Amino acid sequence: MRHIIKFLVVAALVAGILYGFNTLRAKKESLPEPEIIRPVRTMIIKDSGSTFNRHYFGTVQGGKRADLSFRVAGTLNNIQVEKGAHVKKGALLATLDPRDFNTRLSQAQSALSQAQAQYKDAQANFKRYENLYKQRAVSRAAYDTYKTQLDVTKSAVKTAEANVKAARDSLNDTRLTAPFDGVIADRSAENFQDINAKQTIFSLQDLSSLEIVFNIPDNDILLAPIRRVNNLQDLKKNEKLFTLNARFEALPDKLFPLSIKEIATKATGANTYAVTAVMPAQKDFRILPGMAVTVEADLTGDTDTTRKFFVPTTAILNQGANNFIWLYDSGQAKKIPVKLGEINNNALINIEGNIKDGDIIITAGVNFLHEGQHVRLLEE
Repeated sequence: MRHIIKFLVVAALVAGILYGFNTLRAKKESLPEPEIIRPVRTMIIKDSGSTFNRHYFGTVQGGKRADLSFRVAGTLNNIQVEKGAHVKKGALLATLDPRDFNTRLSQAQSALSQAQAQYKDAQANFKRYENLYKQRAVSRAAYDTYKTQLDVTKSAVKTAEANVKAARDSLNDTRLTAPFDGVIADRSAENFQDINAKQTIFSLQDLSSLEIVFNIPDNDILLAPIRRVNNLQDLKKNEKLFTLNARFEALPDKLFPLSIKEIATKATGANTYAVTAVMPAQKDFRILPGMAVTVEADLTGDTDTTRKFFVPTTAILNQGANNFIWLYDSGQAKKIPVKLGEINNNALINIEGNIKDGDIIITAGVNFLHEGQHVRLLEE
């Protein structure tokens, strides 16, 4: 009896173990296998058409500019305007201490008066001796002496008159005036400062028209696909073939059209060519000299502007008469129909379809993917 009971206990235990194994196996078989996320090699496609857009950094300056200085040296004693002031043509900007110049003028006038008196005496003497000579009362030598004295004093008067004019001009030059309407863009001196002749005191700019100065690299000049443009002057003549616009960082949604004024034909040390473009004055915006600006240039001109996307042939999925590419879209593979074009020198093929600049396409293993498959970018 005891043996029978032991046998039943062992049998029940074995049956329980077998039941547990079967239950676990059934649960395991009922769970779906996890999807394998395939790593894929990709590339970002770029438009390789003949568009030629560039951005250059420039600076605003007035359409008319002048660095103003005194013609004479002296001591500044009265600055009339500050930086940023609007001035009219002829307005007084600054003066030098005139005392020394008044003294020089007085001295020159005194010397002139003395020379005129001497000349007057010489005239009287010459006239008297001229009459005597005609009467044969004096010798030719005496006549020539007084004639020479008259010529010398006459020359002295002319020299004294020139000195007076120069002294008067110097006195007038102690006043610095505006040569045209404009804005004081800069001032580089202070009252009571001793300055030299020709030393810049003010920078005056006319803002009735504005200019943008920027530099074009030599590579862009060589590669710009504008037809009929063989040199920089041709670029200016054919500016209707391209567009230039100015954009300011504080006004990102506003473009200001530009037209070329002049182009330097000599490169700078950085192998760039200076370009000056004209921008109409803006009544609604405070655009001032020295402001930084970005010049957006479309130098495509009249060349073909067809959008072209070149990809490796390994990115093409052939299915019968149809061709596709796989687009990487938020972690999934998306099949896009495309048309095939020419192959370039780098063995890349041009494709056309519902694609755009900056799209990411899969370039390898395209035959092993399916629509909507989860993929991840292959880490290099």
